[in-house]
Amino acid sequence: MPEALHDVVISADAHVGEPGAIRPYFPEEFRDRLPEFTVGGDGHFRILIDGEERPDSRKKAPNETDLMKEFRTDPSQGVDLERRYRDMAMEGVDAAVLFPNLGLAVSRGDEPAEYYHAWARAHNEFVRDVFEPARHRLKPAAMLAVDDIGEMLKEARRCIDLGFCTLFLPANVPWRPYRAPDYEPLWSMAEEAGVPVTFHVFSGNLALDADFVDLGALDRDRFESYRTFLENDGEEHELLTSTVIGMAAGMSPIVELTASGVLERHPGLGMVVTECECGWLAWVLHCMDRMNRQRHLGMKPLALKPSEYFLRQGAITITDDPVALHNVAFTGADVLMWGNDYPHDEGSFPESAPLIRRIRDALPPEEAHRVLCGNAARLYGFDLDLLQATRDEVTRHAA
Repeated sequence: MPEALHDVVISADAHVGEPGAIRPYFPEEFRDRLPEFTVGGDGHFRILIDGEERPDSRKKAPNETDLMKEFRTDPSQGVDLERRYRDMAMEGVDAAVLFPNLGLAVSRGDEPAEYYHAWARAHNEFVRDVFEPARHRLKPAAMLAVDDIGEMLKEARRCIDLGFCTLFLPANVPWRPYRAPDYEPLWSMAEEAGVPVTFHVFSGNLALDADFVDLGALDRDRFESYRTFLENDGEEHELLTSTVIGMAAGMSPIVELTASGVLERHPGLGMVVTECECGWLAWVLHCMDRMNRQRHLGMKPLALKPSEYFLRQGAITITDDPVALHNVAFTGADVLMWGNDYPHDEGSFPESAPLIRRIRDALPPEEAHRVLCGNAARLYGFDLDLLQATRDEVTRHAA
């Protein structure tokens, strides 16, 4: 029987911030270390860490649309359900998967493991309490720190038992890559529970900065030279390395879990890469297959073509990516999900409606349905019939 088509729209990538209300969820010794998000009179947001303001490269004055983004005019930082529903209704979005905001930097590699794991537990408890009344429509991801494997597994188990829809992991962990055997219990746990793991770009060690580097190849002098450069870098503007290469970093978990055999050993494990666009996905799948074939003399053997593992088990989100839509003939639509990245500057809020229409115009109805809601419903457990039947919960806020 063909699947029923809905006009429901699910954003598979949205965010919730860290307002003051989250602080009581932290152990007392860590409360003052949580970054503080504020907005200045000029409309630019500011982040204070240990009382010191993080440098901000934004020079232009925010316009009216800019002020709607980045929680610049939302002191609740996304936890006010009335406001959230009003913003969703503005764009015709019925449901969303929610990822942290400043919490993307957990497991960055510059703080003690105890702090990162305390942050992950606090985030998960906070968002569960806040969004429990709307869990059919707003599904927070469970944030995992990876610095202490035992603590990571304990929190993963707790969050699975609490009904979280996905386990959010940093996109890159250079000191313990995802091919390491340490993660095998996590993959088995998620596979058995039917809960996908999601790698959000701009997270962990590459949070708010990115580049293609191999720090493991550096001796101590060269490593210190790099640190000195970063400390003295006089660049006053944001560079595209922070965004374009940051999105391209989404390639890493795809190739890592495929090439190392994680997806082969765990055929029921679902994986998602979020907020990276994916015009490059067709090339990555082709390149994995070609390199696997051409360099077969020393390549780790896999039973299937590398691309087949991701096409069987993977998914990836797009926001404004006509190249990805053009490549659907190669990748298929079953691996694509749409997300507006609410409310980030690089996202499409509050102007997503034309992008949603473009997906409907570019793809056959069945494929557009899967990209806009069907794939997210399958992976994250949304009830499309319920969302369709209760749309007035959101639309009544449109006025």
